[in-house]
Amino acid sequence: MAAGIVAACAGCSAATSAPPPIAEPVSARHAVGGGGLAPFYAALSALEDGTARTPVQIVQIGDSHTANDGFSGRLRELFQQRFGDGGRGMLPPGIPFRYYKPAQVAVTAQDWTTTGSLRESSPGPFGIAGVRQTADGPAVMTLRSTEPSGLGHVEIEAWGQPGGGTLDASWDGGPAVSFSTDTRVVGPLFFPLPPGPAGAGLTLRARGDGQVDMLSWTATHSGPGVVYSNLGTIGATISNIGRFDPAAVRAELARLHPALILIAFGTNEGFADGTDMATYPELYAEEVALLHAAAPQASIAIIGPPDGTRTARPGQRACPAVERRHAWAIPPHLAPVRAAERAFARSHGYFYWDWSAAMGGPCSITRWALTDPPMAAADHVHLLHPGYRATAELLFEALMRGYRAQGSVGRKSEAPSAMSTAGSDWQQ
Repeated sequence: MAAGIVAACAGCSAATSAPPPIAEPVSARHAVGGGGLAPFYAALSALEDGTARTPVQIVQIGDSHTANDGFSGRLRELFQQRFGDGGRGMLPPGIPFRYYKPAQVAVTAQDWTTTGSLRESSPGPFGIAGVRQTADGPAVMTLRSTEPSGLGHVEIEAWGQPGGGTLDASWDGGPAVSFSTDTRVVGPLFFPLPPGPAGAGLTLRARGDGQVDMLSWTATHSGPGVVYSNLGTIGATISNIGRFDPAAVRAELARLHPALILIAFGTNEGFADGTDMATYPELYAEEVALLHAAAPQASIAIIGPPDGTRTARPGQRACPAVERRHAWAIPPHLAPVRAAERAFARSHGYFYWDWSAAMGGPCSITRWALTDPPMAAADHVHLLHPGYRATAELLFEALMRGYRAQGSVGRKSEAPSAMSTAGSDWQQ
């Protein structure tokens, strides 16, 4: 399975010969179902006309393409430049994986034990961040904004349990605010902190007087703007959603109250030889339904997996040659996974964006890996920072085209329906 994070390939070298040109111009017109975004567009319209009083929350949940903040980070920049900065959003606690480099913030952690939701055998609980940090003794983690606007309001999410320990939170050496996780009823606990001084960082300490389990922390600003949270698990498939604790998911999404949820899985299913395509559509529908039931007000956007290739196997049709001594081929399940997700989005009236088509279609990643500078990693699975940013800009363009078509006051007669944009020109 394609479990590696793109940062691991950040130093991979590209071929020195000039790469062949991309076969077709990269376009943003690979979306279906703009009408399904009407609630999200209405929330953006309220930001633009000045009637919104709270931030518009966007939550992206997915695999390593989401865990790496290159794609989501560029979308966050674009939305906040256009509609205002509502804050960094929800983050996994501490350092969830090696090479973790979230945009707009810096994080440190010491003496915490990380447990991820990837394996079915991993003990919960997990929220939508898909990770838990546990401290059985003294432990510390810090969160600091790298933006002039600072962190703003921060809310800590821990797991309440009998005998749970104490957390002490302080702003850059100021007085600590203490929270106990010792509860009779097991479940998620939320601790909102008073805003700290401008530019101050937050230090969170586990005292060591009982086990402490951290599920997330969230940073937002007062007033309107866009908050964009990216919550990805390296190596995850859509089934990862089923490992989230239902009580945590309901509580988290109720507090975030997202206007848009982007669901971005499919790469690992497409690369896995054991993916059962007969049952995948039903599984996908069940897992997405779990999220939408917890946030019924949210618009849903399905993001199909980007293009990817692996070493061609004997008898397998290879991509057009772009390297002298290596042949690449599309994993046999990648296109069927993408088609199943597109069909699901269409049947439910959800927005769908074809990431692979926006890159240029099948085998395009072989050329993206050879551009100068390279747009894709040498593994031909992940993009590099320029590639993630470029494709994020295409998705933003597609979303904003739908927003303009619908009209800033929500004129439904002008909104593209799920069927009206489903022609071959949009699906490629």
